Amino acid sequence: MESASRHSRVKIGHAPKLRVLGYLEPGTHGLEVGNAIIKPETKAAPSTIVGSVKILALEVKFRVRDEVKMLPSFLKCFSNIKRLYVQSDTSDETGGKLNLKFWQEAGAIDCVQRSLKELVFHEFKGSRNELAFLRFIAERAQILEKMVISVTQGCCASKDQAATTMKAIMASVNWASADCKLTVYGSPFDEGSSPGWTFQGAFDVPDGDPFYY
Repeated sequence: MESASRHSRVKIGHAPKLRVLGYLEPGTHGLEVGNAIIKPETKAAPSTIVGSVKILALEVKFRVRDEVKMLPSFLKCFSNIKRLYVQSDTSDETGGKLNLKFWQEAGAIDCVQRSLKELVFHEFKGSRNELAFLRFIAERAQILEKMVISVTQGCCASKDQAATTMKAIMASVNWASADCKLTVYGSPFDEGSSPGWTFQGAFDVPDGDPFYY
């Protein structure tokens, strides 16, 4: 990993045994696969795909437009993701809204359509950008088995209301996978904090997943 000021570059070369990766932050981490620096306009190609990664964790400031615009390009680099974690981070910066049309125009994302079985979304804050992302996953993930959403404290009057409201919103979505189970709960963490993970915890959860919720 190379670092310059507050930004870092994550380089992935030949990594056939790389199975777990995260947390990547599109606003902080530049991603380089092979000799290609991944940008919003980067097209998926065999040289930019890391097919070995099965578990990916991302931390995204959904209020920052330029950061959200990197998400499709990041996801296109990992064609065989089974479990995706997304941590919605706080930010004082705002950079415009991206609706569902943005995701529809992003083109096919192989891991979403063909391999993703579980999405865990931490700290949903009620923004349009977050909701557009969740709707996109629900409408495109054909073999999705489970979607878990934790709603940040303060988003609703109570944890029960948060769960009821979010389930009502997602009920209007045309789900690609009719068998997907949706779980929504109020986050136990204070706003601005994160679920976190530990190396020790990686040995105590299924599949050695250090991000397991």
